[in-house]
Amino acid sequence: MKRAPSARLAAVAAAVLIAAPALSTDASPAAAAPHRTNATPSTAMPAIGAEIPSNMTGANSVIELSDEVIKANLTGGIKQRTEVDPHRSPARSVLLRTTDFHLEGTSPDREFKVTIALKDADTHAQSNLRLMSAAPPRFTEHDVIVVTVTVERRDEPALTLESHTPLSLSCSGMTQFPPVDNRFELERQVDLYAPGATAPSGHIRALPTVRGGNVITPQSPPSLPLP
Repeated sequence: MKRAPSARLAAVAAAVLIAAPALSTDASPAAAAPHRTNATPSTAMPAIGAEIPSNMTGANSVIELSDEVIKANLTGGIKQRTEVDPHRSPARSVLLRTTDFHLEGTSPDREFKVTIALKDADTHAQSNLRLMSAAPPRFTEHDVIVVTVTVERRDEPALTLESHTPLSLSCSGMTQFPPVDNRFELERQVDLYAPGATAPSGHIRALPTVRGGNVITPQSPPSLPLP
């Protein structure tokens, strides 16, 4: 990997320079680790209005910026509120409004830190959960989330890009909800743009997330410790 960013990447960074600190070299965390609680999965559809958090891990996620390909191991969580699907029975389908979404982690060499977060309030609730079979129970979930991606390189300013189209994560192998150790796949790459730009400056190439029963409520990220 080249230590100095290319001219193209430097131009992108200049266009979207934000007032965020470079990666910290302080070994002491700046904030407590995310709070963990336990969720109780069910084989029935969730009630309308339920607030449902789930933890997420995204090992081997891939972010591309200009000539940099960044692989990162991400952890975090998602929180969703169930709403009525106007086209289907609530016993078979509910909409999921994303009220919180946060993933963060570092590259294996700890040169880069990556944060993927909810861009704006989810006003359309395009995500959904469907019960495909009651006996045996089988659910499918399709999540549609508009995000920002922030990449920090040690001793350099942070770079924040945004998606114009949502990232789509889906899973068809769930036997209960919230999911337990189920893998969600990115349906297509997500283009990332500098604010006001019409051409993408980066991409989310891969985001293979696994969700489990121990929920994480995203909090302020800790400082990056020394390698």
